Amino acid sequence: MIVTCSNCRARYAVDPLAIGPTGRTVQCARCNHRWFQRAEGPPPTPDIVIRPQPTATNVAAALPVPVPQPPEPSWARRLSIAAVVVLVVAAAGVAAYLHRGTLLVYADKIAARLPSELRFSRSTPAGHAPTSSPEGPAPAEAAAPAVPREAPKADAQPLPAKLEVDLAMSKIELVDGRYVVRGEVTNVGGSPGTTSKLVVTYKKGDDVLGTRSYPLRLGPIAAGGRQSFSQTLDNPPAGATDIVPSVE
Repeated sequence: MIVTCSNCRARYAVDPLAIGPTGRTVQCARCNHRWFQRAEGPPPTPDIVIRPQPTATNVAAALPVPVPQPPEPSWARRLSIAAVVVLVVAAAGVAAYLHRGTLLVYADKIAARLPSELRFSRSTPAGHAPTSSPEGPAPAEAAAPAVPREAPKADAQPLPAKLEVDLAMSKIELVDGRYVVRGEVTNVGGSPGTTSKLVVTYKKGDDVLGTRSYPLRLGPIAAGGRQSFSQTLDNPPAGATDIVPSVE
């Protein structure tokens, strides 16, 4: 739910469970005004929210649109295609057999025009006299030099740990007049890692109003794993509208 200060009109996102069914006394972090708040329906957008900062690992991507698969051809169509392929291959084989003499003549003419190092030899078919090149027999081809084998490479080292706050799973709440940030730390690296502190950056638009650090030891978190955290924050600087958590 959204709680609005009756003095300075600042708005805050508060868990209705923190207010309770009978209400409770709350305090504005901006002007320190205190009043009795009851659980109400959701009004407008809060002033202080957690907004994900675009990075190489947490940029939201649109879900791919499923591409309809083309219907599979029926057995009759498959048989028709197979029959056409067989007929084409058979026709090509018959044509090659009927014109084999012409093809051999053209092959001899092409071989005569090639350089000696590119000429090839073929066995003389029955009923045909062997042909010889005007320039004489081609010299024997030199054996290709042996290529040394490369030594097997050692196994690649795993990537180091890379711990980040999953901003999409983070939220801020007002509990007993103090802000509490809750979220998850994920390891997008290739090795287990451990956090040492939570760094909270207070911003107003693109302007950084200040940062505060809190001890936070999580882990070791395995590669691809995640772990939840909860941290009570000090009162934010005056004018702060965004809270961006990160870990080190």
